[in-house]
Amino acid sequence: MKKLITTIFTLCFIYSISIAQTLPTNTTTSFMVNGLKVIFKPTVKEVISVRMYFRGGVYNYPGTMAGIESLALKAATECGTKKYNADKFRDLADEFGVSIGGSSTYDYGNIGIDCVAKYFNQSWDLFAEAINNPVFDNAEVQLLKSKQITVINGQQSDPDQHLDDLQVQTAFAGTPYATDPDGTEQSLTALSSTDLKEYYYNLLNKNRMFIVVAGNITRQQIEEKIKASFTSLPAKPYTPPVRQAPVWKENKVYVESRALATNYISAAFNAPPVNSPEFLAYRMGISAFGGTLFNELRTKLNLSYDPGAYAVSQLMSYGIIHVSTNSPKEAIEATDRTLSRLKELGISDEGLKYLKGSFITSNYIKEQGSGAITANLGSAEINGGWEYADKLPAMINAITVDQINAAMLKYIGGLRWTYIGDPELAKKAEDAFSTQVH
Repeated sequence: MKKLITTIFTLCFIYSISIAQTLPTNTTTSFMVNGLKVIFKPTVKEVISVRMYFRGGVYNYPGTMAGIESLALKAATECGTKKYNADKFRDLADEFGVSIGGSSTYDYGNIGIDCVAKYFNQSWDLFAEAINNPVFDNAEVQLLKSKQITVINGQQSDPDQHLDDLQVQTAFAGTPYATDPDGTEQSLTALSSTDLKEYYYNLLNKNRMFIVVAGNITRQQIEEKIKASFTSLPAKPYTPPVRQAPVWKENKVYVESRALATNYISAAFNAPPVNSPEFLAYRMGISAFGGTLFNELRTKLNLSYDPGAYAVSQLMSYGIIHVSTNSPKEAIEATDRTLSRLKELGISDEGLKYLKGSFITSNYIKEQGSGAITANLGSAEINGGWEYADKLPAMINAITVDQINAAMLKYIGGLRWTYIGDPELAKKAEDAFSTQVH
């Protein structure tokens, strides 16, 4: 009998170990597989998301080649591989319901897939082909380039999108951030399929890359896939570029004349480094300011349809105010008053309680999809460490009123205004644009 009990106990123990090794633990981990960093979050979600990141973004190329990384990463997923021509690649992606694409922004580029667990093997095959063996077929590249130029021209005619682009170009003039990662019609037109191929294969470097995976899959499965697909990727010396964010001390305004139904206005202002302890407090303070600005300009004064403010979480971080209005002078004066009042009075304990609830809810909403999880972990890793995304709820709960108010006082100033619309109305608002907030 004793032997039977021992046997049952042993079997239960072995079964428990087996379950522990195979079931997702919902804990994010990172590890190396043949020189490639892997960030992995197991979940019970049947959609698996995989993203391969490339560090550097606009720091990887000169401004004259604006858009080359974004176009190269798109072409890797759309213009055929050694194993599949472009049509076959698209057919397989459709057959297995794989969403695959590439893009690049100011600090990084990535190629990613979202797929159902049932077709993970087939989806991984397309993903590995796009990473390892893109051929940049000239006819397909020319077609893709035409599509991308159409998108860019559409963004130029969209006042909101054009204002965002212009804001970064003017505020960060003289730095690589002044380069539009999507490129311009002129820069994209000059790029050939040979340029894209050469650029892409130079980008492949394990020391510049890392991979993020989320979904109902085990670590063992991921390691086996990576060993089989990416062991032969080159590993070359890579030194991350040093970014020196500009410090804006005085106000400036850039005006672009355009006949529009209303005037579009934004301002960039200083922020703490995105990987510093101050940044989260600053981000929460700017969010509070955005709510107050909406209440003042939209609800009380009826000067703007959708005013707001937010913090941009990039390696050169900054804050943004945005207002669209038919009365620029009155709207900017009210914005200056609201900002000065918030800096003087700060936020209250009750306001902080609301902010924490809002931020934590927003964070959980972002965790609902596997694609959002890999995006959050990837951008956090770029900004200093994936652990930031994992620890965010606890960090939000630890923020105090004093930390938020100190960050607002220290960093907000030197407003870099950008204005698209009636230049005569902009001239009447000159005093408001130059007013220093205190």
